[in-house]
Amino acid sequence: MPVVYIASRDIGNYKDNTERLKEILTESDIILVESFREATTLFKNLNLNIDKSKLIEFSEHTKKAKDIDDIMTKILNCKTVSLISDCGTPALEDPGRELLEYCYSYNIKVKPIPGVSSVTAAIMCLPFNFREFYYAGLLPRDDRERERKLIELKKLNVPVIVLDTPYRLSKVLNAVKKIYSKNKIAALCMDLTLPTEEIIIDEIGVLCSKYAENKKREFVLIIK
Repeated sequence: MPVVYIASRDIGNYKDNTERLKEILTESDIILVESFREATTLFKNLNLNIDKSKLIEFSEHTKKAKDIDDIMTKILNCKTVSLISDCGTPALEDPGRELLEYCYSYNIKVKPIPGVSSVTAAIMCLPFNFREFYYAGLLPRDDRERERKLIELKKLNVPVIVLDTPYRLSKVLNAVKKIYSKNKIAALCMDLTLPTEEIIIDEIGVLCSKYAENKKREFVLIIK
């Protein structure tokens, strides 16, 4: 019976990748990747000679049951399989959860390769009380649905963690200002682990004024 490793990788700084990750990737019979380009770039930076024939795309485009069944058939004929996302820890905001459902239905052993996550990287640098918090993840793409979701989140009396794609930073900041008020304190963590990293705690209105025009920066927003 194979073992499937859910493997964390860096969120931008290749030096954050662990030796255990390198070992598992080298040992894997097949590697499920979110995108071939990001995976091959990772291997190049880690000086890993991984045969491209080992790579199988497992992304948001892997929707059809037949495609997943074919992948599971291949997994069952392997000893070691690993799953990596384009950055960070799989299964939070990528299709990894669906793979896990199939693995457990087939009684396939699943093991973690712990590592970097933008969520934990943000939490560890902030003075908020994180004894309890709510991970909201990616907000809806539609403006009205996003606002409805934020209205629900506003009812919570704990820090709320929000992610989204870099090009929606402005929309997210303005939606939070509209629903929570411009005086709400929040932390904006951008480009974590990169030379351009910024961690700013301020009123959401100030964050909107300063950073709404930043078009493409990876970010985690934590509403206090």
